[in-house]
Amino acid sequence: MTRGPEVASGGLAPGALLPEAERGRRHPALKWLSKFIRTKPLGAFGALLVLGFILIAVFAPVLTRQSPTRGASIPLQSPSAAHWFGTDSLGRDVYSRVVQGSQISLSVGLMVTLITVTVSTLLGIIAGFYGRWPDYLIQRSGEVFSAIPGLILYFLIIAAFGRPQSQGGNLLTIGWDLRVLIFALSLNAFFGGSRLIRGQVLSLKQSEFVTAARALGASDRRLILRHILPNVAPLVIVTATAGVGAVILSEAALSFLGLGVSPGTPSWGADLSGRNRAFFIEAPWMAIAPGVAISLTVLGLNLFGDALRDMLDPRLRGTGRR
Repeated sequence: MTRGPEVASGGLAPGALLPEAERGRRHPALKWLSKFIRTKPLGAFGALLVLGFILIAVFAPVLTRQSPTRGASIPLQSPSAAHWFGTDSLGRDVYSRVVQGSQISLSVGLMVTLITVTVSTLLGIIAGFYGRWPDYLIQRSGEVFSAIPGLILYFLIIAAFGRPQSQGGNLLTIGWDLRVLIFALSLNAFFGGSRLIRGQVLSLKQSEFVTAARALGASDRRLILRHILPNVAPLVIVTATAGVGAVILSEAALSFLGLGVSPGTPSWGADLSGRNRAFFIEAPWMAIAPGVAISLTVLGLNLFGDALRDMLDPRLRGTGRR
């Protein structure tokens, strides 16, 4: 009786499980990315939108053909081969202003989100883990700031420290003027985000694995770094993605009210305000281009953040949500 090749070799035939082994060697990040694209196509689309605008901001000097601050053409010229998005009331190329304006909007959004997420996570962990007077102090401070309307707080800070007069907007050349705007947008979000983290930490502190680690003699530092922080990281990531979109809208609103960047500086919010508003009916492309840029960026961030929440939040795993 003839044996098969798997029996003759004393086991499975060589290479019989090679595809399975090759799949096992894939990097965990690639596996997660493949699963994310397969199960969350809208989230992947949002991530592509965000990545596209980030690349536009990084390579803005290469992508623009004309100066965004000097009027070198006929005012209110409709879109054409020479001016893809037309020109504004001063003859400036709208396409160049939208591309260069992505540096201001995305730089402010990323910087403010990085600051607020870092500080709010630290405050939330301290308040939830230690409780007592640190928790009382952080929560009461948050209530004081939440009692002040955000717009009024922005007015007070910008009036006290000076109105932004920047002519540059990338992360490497940001100056004191834009730092005032970043500080104003950051301050109001510290304590709001810390409340979410605090609630999660309060729940985790009572869990069995934290109790067991404490019984084994783990220090507070180890409990926070090895057990608490990794479990609140999904919430932090989701909060950050949603926060960038909110900050971009806030910066656009402040620029619309004349409290953002200085007049003439390319910014999506600034191009929707000021004297441009008088020409929107006659030249609608002046409002459509920056408005679509803001809408697509915020849409991409919201889609990506919602998909990340579904993938990373343990409470939503296995619920069948799509």
